[in-house]
Amino acid sequence: HNFVVFTDGQKALQVLPPLIDFIPEARLNLAIYHLKNGEVEDAAEILENIEPTTRDEFILKATSNVGLSQSCNIMVGRSTGLLKEAQSYFETVGSSPSEADTIPGRMCMAQYFFLLEQFDDVNIYLGSIQSYLCTCSRVFV
Repeated sequence: HNFVVFTDGQKALQVLPPLIDFIPEARLNLAIYHLKNGEVEDAAEILENIEPTTRDEFILKATSNVGLSQSCNIMVGRSTGLLKEAQSYFETVGSSPSEADTIPGRMCMAQYFFLLEQFDDVNIYLGSIQSYLCTCSRVFV
C-alpha cells in the first residue's frame, strides 16, 4: 500500500484491490487512482457502498458524484440527484466546525457554491486560500 502511495500510483491496480477489505485507506486510494486516470465510473463503483464518515470519504464521494454526473452514460434525472448529493457532501465538510476554517473545508465550500452557480461566493472562498493553492501535491490519503 505504501509503495503505491509514495510512487504516485504505480502498480495500484495490482496492489490495492486485495487490500481494500483490510486497509480502509486502500479503498480510498484506489478510488483516487481511478479519478486521476479519468476512470470516474470505476471510482464511483468502489465508493458506491461507502456511507461517508470522514472528511476524505465525503470529498471523494462528492468528487466522484460530480464526475459521474458529467458522464454521458447516465440519465439526466440521475445526474441531478448525483449533483445534489455532491453539494450536500461538500457542504457537510465545509460547514463542519472542525473543517470550516481549514483549506479542505474552504475548498469544499467553494465547490459547493460552484455547483450552485454562486460564483461570487466561490471567489470569496478561493480568495481566502489563494496563497496555499500553488504547491500542495498531497494526492493520496
